[in-house]
Amino acid sequence: MALSPRLFRALGWAALVLAGFATLFTPLALLEGELDAARGFFFTAVAGGFGGGVAVAGTTGVTSSAGASAALRLALFGWILMPLLAAAPLVTAEGSVKVGLFEAYSAMTTTGAVLTVPEDLPRVLVLWRCVIAWLGGLASLVLAATVFAALDRRGVGLRRTSLLTVERSDLFTNFGRAVRRLGLAYGLVTGVGCLGLLLSGAGAFNALCLALSGVATAGLAPFSGGLAGNLSVPGIVVLAALCLLGAWNMAVQYEALTRLRTTRGSGEMRAMLILAVGGGLVFAALGGVALFAPAAFEVVFAVTTAGFHVTDIPVVPAAALVLLAMLGGSTISTAGGIKMPRVLLLVRRAGGELSVLSHPSAAVRTRYAGRSVSDEALTGVWVYALAYPATLAAGAILIGLGGADFESAWLMSGAALTNAGPLAGELWIDQSPLSLAASALLMVLGRLEVLAAAAAVYVMLARD
Repeated sequence: MALSPRLFRALGWAALVLAGFATLFTPLALLEGELDAARGFFFTAVAGGFGGGVAVAGTTGVTSSAGASAALRLALFGWILMPLLAAAPLVTAEGSVKVGLFEAYSAMTTTGAVLTVPEDLPRVLVLWRCVIAWLGGLASLVLAATVFAALDRRGVGLRRTSLLTVERSDLFTNFGRAVRRLGLAYGLVTGVGCLGLLLSGAGAFNALCLALSGVATAGLAPFSGGLAGNLSVPGIVVLAALCLLGAWNMAVQYEALTRLRTTRGSGEMRAMLILAVGGGLVFAALGGVALFAPAAFEVVFAVTTAGFHVTDIPVVPAAALVLLAMLGGSTISTAGGIKMPRVLLLVRRAGGELSVLSHPSAAVRTRYAGRSVSDEALTGVWVYALAYPATLAAGAILIGLGGADFESAWLMSGAALTNAGPLAGELWIDQSPLSLAASALLMVLGRLEVLAAAAAVYVMLARD
């Protein structure tokens, strides 16, 4: 297995970014009097700075191209190694390797499952979890717009965008450009959301944490309990809008910001809003008008895979919320799940097949973004749709082997794979190391969209 120097260079830059943030957090931890956390931040800063610096310096001037194999390895190694580097402050402050590692993987994959409630953590660590979730969301956007977009050339083109042109012969070419352009839209949405939360009455610390976590659809809150007990109604509305924007195609948002137009429709956004209104109406009909708003917001937070709960006791059953989370948001978004465009494609194709049953001579054509989709491309969507529940089942078995009961194992598997950890509530607490390790693996698989993870493992075992 030959590793491309460009792979080490990209991982080096990622480590340097993480080290830079840890450097900023070290004096914050000292000011808060959290010496253990400060030691952890210092370790991340030194290890990331040294390792990343060596990798970047040692590959300066490298011009060799990096193809699909190197790109897949980068995605896999990145999601495995960077949470390990980010875990040091959580491990040292919480005094547990199990807790620290799990929460680092959960945060950076934007899953948001926690073992320690915010009230039992120093504020600097609460903020750190939200920051690494925000960085993980940005990494998801960049990989989707570059690596996965290029690998999708023969497919439906779900990640195709006018943001940049990716050369299949060298998939690392546009990383810097993707970071700048997607980071602009991502950062602007975060800043506007933070301002909106401040104006809604949320305190400065809460507003910052929720803005970082909301746009990353991570579901991490700086407080325990439902949102209604800690935020005003306008604050919940702002947070829901942040999650919707985080789950919407960020390349489309960049295009709207810079060109005041978009070249693609917003079917995914309409679908998410329709689901929210429909869910609210269903529960209003079942339990009264007062349930409309809480149910609608919970559907929004579920389908965006953020997983925030509006009330202490969720209005919508957890199993239904996990099923909604499986739908996911857009491609090139921070949301997990199968992704709404794939679901919409399958629904359209199913409608076409029903049309053939009633009119056997009819010609069925499935269209996406104004163009016809070939049967070969649709096959890839079907394969992914089948691989996802298979992975979900395998994950539930692994979690169950760690001691979780049947219902809990399925719920945690679904929440981990969809990167919507808060939907499993407090089930994560007191789980065995095996169950938590299986859940962390599912979080990485969900962030890699399952099939890309399988392809990455394959290229590690096979020759380029």
